[in-house]
Amino acid sequence: MFRELQRKNKQIPHEECIELLTNETRGILSVLGHDGYPYGMPMNHYYSTEDGCVYFHCGRKGHRLDALRRCDKVSFCVTERGTREKDSEWRSRSEV
Repeated sequence: MFRELQRKNKQIPHEECIELLTNETRGILSVLGHDGYPYGMPMNHYYSTEDGCVYFHCGRKGHRLDALRRCDKVSFCVTERGTREKDSEWRSRSEV
């Protein structure tokens, strides 16, 4: 169903994915928008450990729901906040 990851050293364990989904509250939901253009939007989400589903807060109509009705294939990207030490580069929490 999905392509194999090219850079396997960048893959994180399943447990860490669940931790990100549980602890972080925002991500980017990308859908196939109007006339086939990609449409990505920041979204608050909730991950339920009980059923393994991601839930989104949204209205009852609009561009996002129209796109989801046309095509239910989406991408959802959640990143950790990371940290930045004074005058240095960003680091992920796992490097801190």
